[in-house]
Amino acid sequence: MQTGFDLSSHQGAVRWERVKADFAMIRAGWSWYQGGMNIDLRFTENAAGAQEAGIPWGTYLYAYDRTPEAAVQSAGRLAELLAAYQLPYPVAYDFEDDQYLTRDRGENTAICRAFLETMQQRGYYVMLYTYTNFAKGYLRMEELAGYDFWVADYTGKVGWTGPYGMWQYTAAGRMAGVTGPVDLDYAYKDYPFLIRAAGLNGFGGEAPSPEERLREENRRLRERLAEIERLAAETASW
Repeated sequence: MQTGFDLSSHQGAVRWERVKADFAMIRAGWSWYQGGMNIDLRFTENAAGAQEAGIPWGTYLYAYDRTPEAAVQSAGRLAELLAAYQLPYPVAYDFEDDQYLTRDRGENTAICRAFLETMQQRGYYVMLYTYTNFAKGYLRMEELAGYDFWVADYTGKVGWTGPYGMWQYTAAGRMAGVTGPVDLDYAYKDYPFLIRAAGLNGFGGEAPSPEERLREENRRLRERLAEIERLAAETASW
């Protein structure tokens, strides 16, 4: 498990040399109602700061798209912005705006799928971000099961019972080098390994390093041991 944080221009200037985190998710900006995007005022600065500090990073786009067609345009604009970078962590679609609370699940799901499919086709490892109750009540998550999920839940545990790769567990965290409260996250997959091995996010098929391969093998071993322990505990209770 890796521990990290996510941020936008709301956090102001970050002293990246002081940040101690396994990863960062940096806001790229926000999409327009009819497609396209505004770039976060500190995206370029934060991306450069994370890279200089040696902190692996990914990015997210806050969604306002009102149609699948708009989402396709927004994804295309984001892909153009990211073309100059190599991102060790995923590209997330932040789908939680209040406007979607009055829409049908099918409409919301179609917008998400349009964005995620487009970014995936452009060669990015994508994921959906939203909070537990939104996922349960306003999306057909079974139709988005092919994409990774970054869930926000501040109740001390994850209320979403389906699979997820990242958990944003608080919006009131503290991080050295960052002014004020900040979102904190756990990542349960070795995204740098997975992304580089697949040649996504601008890496172009670079082979993972021996250290990354060993880390991934250790992760798989821990998962297998946890499964064996769980099965043993269930058997003992019979």
